[in-house]
Amino acid sequence: MAIPVSPTPRRLAARCVGNRCAPAMKRIAIKGVLAVTAALPASGWAQPSAVAPALPEIRFAINTDTTTSMPGNVLRNTFTDEILANVVESLVALKSDLSVAPMLADSWDISPDGKQYTFHLRHGVLFHNGTPFTSADVKWSYDYFMKPQSGYVCRGNYDGHRGPKVLAVTTPDPYTVVFELDRPSALFLTHMTEPRCPLAVLSPASLDKNGAWLKPVGTGPFVFSEWKQGQYVLLKPFAQYQSRTEPPSGLAGAKHPRANVRFVAIPDEAAQVSALMSGQIDEMNISENNLPPADPHWHVIAGPGADPAAVLMQTHDPLLADVRIRRAIALAVDLPGVVNAVSGGLARYNSSLTADAEAFYTPGDAVGYKQDLPEVKRLLAAAGYAGQPLTLETNRRYPHMYSTAVYMQSLLSQAGINAKLQVVEWGTQVNDYRSGHFQLMSFGYSTRIEPALMYGDVLGDKSKNPMVQWENPKARALLRSIDGVTDPAARKQVFEQLHQMMMDDVPMIVLYDSPDLTLASNRLQGVTTWPLRLKRFSNVTKN
Repeated sequence: MAIPVSPTPRRLAARCVGNRCAPAMKRIAIKGVLAVTAALPASGWAQPSAVAPALPEIRFAINTDTTTSMPGNVLRNTFTDEILANVVESLVALKSDLSVAPMLADSWDISPDGKQYTFHLRHGVLFHNGTPFTSADVKWSYDYFMKPQSGYVCRGNYDGHRGPKVLAVTTPDPYTVVFELDRPSALFLTHMTEPRCPLAVLSPASLDKNGAWLKPVGTGPFVFSEWKQGQYVLLKPFAQYQSRTEPPSGLAGAKHPRANVRFVAIPDEAAQVSALMSGQIDEMNISENNLPPADPHWHVIAGPGADPAAVLMQTHDPLLADVRIRRAIALAVDLPGVVNAVSGGLARYNSSLTADAEAFYTPGDAVGYKQDLPEVKRLLAAAGYAGQPLTLETNRRYPHMYSTAVYMQSLLSQAGINAKLQVVEWGTQVNDYRSGHFQLMSFGYSTRIEPALMYGDVLGDKSKNPMVQWENPKARALLRSIDGVTDPAARKQVFEQLHQMMMDDVPMIVLYDSPDLTLASNRLQGVTTWPLRLKRFSNVTKN
């Protein structure tokens, strides 16, 4: 089902214009940062093999502490994912274009019927406690995650509820592991890499003798070293980490840990900015509406995101049930201009649910709506539109949603469409979205790791699930037709067809993919962005 845009670090923004509030922010930030970093208590979790005493420390601001140290646990939050992406690894990993690449598996074979995946594992990989990684650890990890008491939130990807059912996991030898499925699935590998619940490979040492969770003992470039709950998490480089040799890309390729990394909890974005200005932190996520002034001590790193921002249309509404009115709305506005204004030039218009940073993106996905006021006038007349009001719902919690609504309302009114703005609390808007009680809505979705998942969330039957936005049986059948198709070219062609069908039906107007923005001290080198926003600290140095 569709999930409202989640509170990510860059979106939980306390408003501050320029540096006029910097003095107040600075006092708050200094107090907050010193409170969580002045004392570094000893921890039984420190790994002797991972410590390089002279290494610098990179301090990264997070809005709130992680709620668990277990990957994919029901208690996890965005910051759990951010931290553990540097600690644990899966058999495969996502590259910057969200395609799948090797990680703990060097290669894999798929049987002709698509029901058997045979992974050939890397040699020489060690866990953080020094024990060697083998196929037995893959099976142990899978079995652990599949136990209900583990609290793993993505069991449905493997037990037949949201994908194929894994019938068996076997280990013919220490460096081969085989997954047997009940049916083919094009997303089986992709699900292994899902940021909120990766199928991480862990050492049994992650549990105590009674089977209770202790901490993640993984194979990643950083060791989960110290956790002062409510204050910080400290990661230390794993001295025996065996890096891959491919160029770094997303969470794939070469990873070289160069510094200790401390995730510092500072709830307010304005306070984070002030802490970075004063040198107390080195890096943070930031929203496009709260960028600080240019300065030789820091810089903004911008990259493409994959969170689609959109204007939703309630196709069960008496007015909007007419596709001619929906199309008139799409053609009434200079959409590239709106995107440029809302994002401050940091994003570009993308009308497709396939993010333009993805490997599946095609020239066909780049075809969007072009403003055509004479056609708008013709469509409205043909539909018998007589100035009936349409309400565009938004909120002030997420500035980009509010700004989008303001621009859209103004431009629609200029084109002869009587649009009224309604500003509500974010909780109210979420409830209206979930119940389908709206006409127009400025909204956003969180990233999906494959276009099939995004289209699957918006396609459906509103009578069964009011959160779906697009009711088209032919489109649903087309999407289902590639459930077991692993050929990227075939999948790309279907996604392009779905985009054109959605453009014709106009159940929503997709505007752009929210950019991934990082504010970083100039003392850091090697900081990069990627569409899934998780910050990678491998290959990052601090002088």
